[in-house]
Amino acid sequence: MTRIVLAVVLAAAGLAAFALRTTTAQAAPVVGISDQRADSWSQPGLRALGLRHARLVVPWNAATSEPGVVQAWLDAVAAAGKEPHIAFQHLRTDRCPSRPCITPTRVQYRAAVQAFIARFPQVRTYTTWNEANHRVQPVASNPEAVAGYYEELVAACAGCTVVSGDVLDSGAFVSWLRRFQRATTLAPELWGLHNYGDVTYGGTDGTDDMLATVPGQVWLEETGGIVTLRDSAGRTTLRSDEARASAAISRAFAIVRARPRITRMYVYHWRAWPFDRFDAGLVRPDGTARPSYGTLLQELRGGAAATPAAVPKLRWRPAWSKRKPDQLLLRATCRKTFSSCAGRVRVALRTKRTARSGWAVTTLATRSYRTTSTTRTVLLRVTVSKKLRTRARSALRRRLAFTVTPTRPDRTVQRSTVAVGRPSTR
Repeated sequence: MTRIVLAVVLAAAGLAAFALRTTTAQAAPVVGISDQRADSWSQPGLRALGLRHARLVVPWNAATSEPGVVQAWLDAVAAAGKEPHIAFQHLRTDRCPSRPCITPTRVQYRAAVQAFIARFPQVRTYTTWNEANHRVQPVASNPEAVAGYYEELVAACAGCTVVSGDVLDSGAFVSWLRRFQRATTLAPELWGLHNYGDVTYGGTDGTDDMLATVPGQVWLEETGGIVTLRDSAGRTTLRSDEARASAAISRAFAIVRARPRITRMYVYHWRAWPFDRFDAGLVRPDGTARPSYGTLLQELRGGAAATPAAVPKLRWRPAWSKRKPDQLLLRATCRKTFSSCAGRVRVALRTKRTARSGWAVTTLATRSYRTTSTTRTVLLRVTVSKKLRTRARSALRRRLAFTVTPTRPDRTVQRSTVAVGRPSTR
């Protein structure tokens, strides 16, 4: 996404322990924060968090197009005692997927990052391309190009920490990552994920799919609490809700604590500004703290003792039936930490017709489910009307929303969403 990322960093205890895949406990989260504005770093509220790491997204040609902006940000970060992390992305003038939308050649990228590294030698942590599968990026459908950029960045910055593929948890991001892996001649062991879908809607599938697809460590390069989301026309696509944003911060920490391979997390962002299209600010435009700021402070102090309960007990995998096109197949798997799962689930279809439209939501069914210690996955069949299938086929995005009311292992209501493919035209 074309925005500057706040950074929250979570370091695992001991890289050697990670390399040996031991089961030693993770260290407590170490949190840092980033913001586009250099003057944010002098704010008392930000400094009170005691953070150490910062992440900034810049155009891939920033060494020549905006060196003054980068230098001012780096100076402010250094004065605040934080370590910088730079992520490259599209040009400021790009309007992807419309024109202009420029994908640099490998030679152009090499020259640009070499110039950046020479001009700003204090930066030792990089991301090859920010949220590379997002439609506003020229490389959204070209992971092979990003694989080449990764090889160039690694070669240009010996001894640097380089995040290889960095993706948003939506669409065909798993396929994007697999293509990246096939294209590179290196063996990446560090990847980036922006898991807004999971933390906003209470799921973990995007994060778990990422971990199942790539080896090594994963950094949550963007996560946090979205307060308001607007489309390019200014229409609200996610209504303003500070309580939801606060809960998302807790979910982010819960996800990381339960998954040792996630060794860092970055939260977006410090301060909201009027008419932000993507508002996840920890403080409001007037500088007053939102609930998410207090939640972050509590998490930093280790105050969320019950966070494992926030991890859903069931993993949902939807697919359209190949034999019966009007049937949606929902496979629910009870996680191994529980002997069995039982309860009822309400399933709703959420469709988004265009990038500018809001979500249309229709309840499909309510079903009971029950697993045992030997049969951990159950199959639920839901019949979907022709009208809804037609709407799903023509939609830009489709997600299923699950509201689970369990009777076992506990009675904590949980909600999650999972992307679903297009139904058959039959």
